[in-house]
Amino acid sequence: MKVKYLKIFIGIFALSLICVHSVFAADNSSENNLSWQMTELILQLGIIIFAAWLGGDIFRRMRLPRVLGEIIAGVIIGPYCLGTISLPGFSQGLFPFMEGFPVSAELYGIATIASIILLFLIGAETNIQTFLRFSFAGSIVGFFGVISSFILGDVVGVIFSKWAFGTYYGFGHPIPLFLGVISSATSVGISARILSEKRKMDSPEGITILTAAVIDDVLGIIVLAIVIGIVKSGHLVFKDISLLALKSLGMWIGFTVLGLVFSTQLSRFVKAFKNKITISIMSLAMAFILSGIFEHSGLAMIIGAYIMGLSFAKTEVSHIIRDNLESMREFFVPVFFCVMGMLVNLKEMASPTILIFGLVYLITAIISKLLGCGIPAWFLNFTARGATAVGVGMIPRGEVALIIAGIGLSTGIVPHDVFSVAVLMTFVTTMATPALLEKLILADKPMLRKIPKIKDEHKEIGYDLPNIETAELVLGKTVLAFEKEGFYVYPVETNGAVIYEMRKDETSVSLFYEKERIAFHCLIKDLTYVHTVFYEVILEIEYALKSLQEKMDHSIIGKNIFDKQNGTYVHGESMFSSIINPLAVKHSLTAQTKAELLEEMVDLLIKSGQFPLFKKKGVITELVNRENSMSTGMQDSIAFPHCRTSATKKIISVIGVHNKGIDFKSLDGRLSQIFVLTLIPESNKESYLQYISNVSRLLSDEQNRKDIISSKSDKELYELFTKKL
Repeated sequence: MKVKYLKIFIGIFALSLICVHSVFAADNSSENNLSWQMTELILQLGIIIFAAWLGGDIFRRMRLPRVLGEIIAGVIIGPYCLGTISLPGFSQGLFPFMEGFPVSAELYGIATIASIILLFLIGAETNIQTFLRFSFAGSIVGFFGVISSFILGDVVGVIFSKWAFGTYYGFGHPIPLFLGVISSATSVGISARILSEKRKMDSPEGITILTAAVIDDVLGIIVLAIVIGIVKSGHLVFKDISLLALKSLGMWIGFTVLGLVFSTQLSRFVKAFKNKITISIMSLAMAFILSGIFEHSGLAMIIGAYIMGLSFAKTEVSHIIRDNLESMREFFVPVFFCVMGMLVNLKEMASPTILIFGLVYLITAIISKLLGCGIPAWFLNFTARGATAVGVGMIPRGEVALIIAGIGLSTGIVPHDVFSVAVLMTFVTTMATPALLEKLILADKPMLRKIPKIKDEHKEIGYDLPNIETAELVLGKTVLAFEKEGFYVYPVETNGAVIYEMRKDETSVSLFYEKERIAFHCLIKDLTYVHTVFYEVILEIEYALKSLQEKMDHSIIGKNIFDKQNGTYVHGESMFSSIINPLAVKHSLTAQTKAELLEEMVDLLIKSGQFPLFKKKGVITELVNRENSMSTGMQDSIAFPHCRTSATKKIISVIGVHNKGIDFKSLDGRLSQIFVLTLIPESNKESYLQYISNVSRLLSDEQNRKDIISSKSDKELYELFTKKL
């Protein structure tokens, strides 16, 4: 972060405190009324948002997960650190310690809302087809990961209970049970982010990690429900445990199956609201309702939120939900992690006993996932490296572990020191995983011992188009055609290519566009439909172009460019100098033909150091193709040869004068003498039009044209443009 932005932030923060002091310092008696409580909550939220953003941004710049910076920010501003420092107008601090719990019920309520939004969106982002396709391997890995980590976490709690907490706890005591549940969680979000950044989402190890992580969290949350039930009942009886387990599994499986079976009906219901934002809000409202039902039934809210997200994941509205709720995620989720950090008791964490216990718990948590998930993966056809990658990918605990730990703390089951141990474990596992997993998955070594033969039900069909302009025209018309057919279209840009995900009911089509090629990826059963839509698009474009040629004369439009009534040109020396290099100017071109002239001007660009020699052939081909499609010869002896190309990242241009003139098939039939050749990067069109319109206004003046043609040196020609443009 730049120093000036940090100064601005500190200045705003200080100014806020001064304003608050002037308003509230004189009236301390208002602290107990509702108005003051709401005012305090709003101020706290503002500070939390700033702190979470600052901490997350610092960690992002260090190439570490933002969540870690958000947690640390919460620790710093929380009631166990700076939050209780007395300030003007806040005698007990900005974040006073609340009776029985570190933060206010209102603030924790907002964090709870954030956890529901987070799990709902994680569910909505789940690839159902991939989930089901690799559900067996993922379920095995996830199941053993939960069992091993839960048992070892519980065992560590029992063994160290007397030494760490002063009292011996049995295996069925709430604290060891909760340590087991917290240890069993896996962060779907963190693992997915790493795999996505490295483009390994569809790899065997990537799919297995994500599927296992989902199964892992679902099973972990079910175990959480069972543990909460045991704690509430006050006794540990096999019959009661069995009933709780059946109830939890029954509700989870039942609502999941219902959600997936009736997902189309759910989608139709929310689509009836038409507006995309309303669709997203109504979907989230349904997630809140199901979360409330699960909590009222004795299960965790986040199970209901995840199931509702999963129900929408296979529908066309899933992208709408994710796009429109992304801003809510960006607002609420950092607040959640920051509030979780505020619950950490630094004094307890600094205790040698807690630190040693936390270290043992951390090592156990790492080993339990590494072995508990890695060994089953090895038996499921993974190599030793692949199995290790799966195990490492399951190590980060992240958001789900914090949610579970927060539930335990808020219900009074887990004391603050145990919560601090859980946060320490979550923090270290989340921080250590990215570098390890990245090194494993990027290694050029096989992850599977035997590559399975998979019958692919999908097929790709592609079409090569003559040039970029035509490709963009066809792309726009194709997207519009699918939208008219009732498809929801979602553009996604990645690595220079543009992908459009198009979904309607059970039909899903991916449209890929890169340079001069358009390709469709869809199920084999949908091939005929895709071919038909694309065929209609081509026919429509052909008809439109034919009609346009009959009604419009492009030569008239071209002549209007140089109409003096169009206004005066705008002086823009800085723009000109950034596009034209002084070495890319020649007052006496020697070419005899159009092809020779294009090559001569491209050579000037190369000699001026604006792009390398090895790209020369490709650029000339692109210029010739552009000229063949429609000549760039204008009128009054002017030509504007140009093309869009990947050879340059910014607009570059070269100016030349040919005293005798070259036949460029100009609008008025005259030979062209003034040439402005421009190469335009594929991602930029507007700047070129602005640049060429300024040049056109300059050249519309007859005296300017005469001065340019009669220039005696390259320097004189360059200065003519510099002074007048």
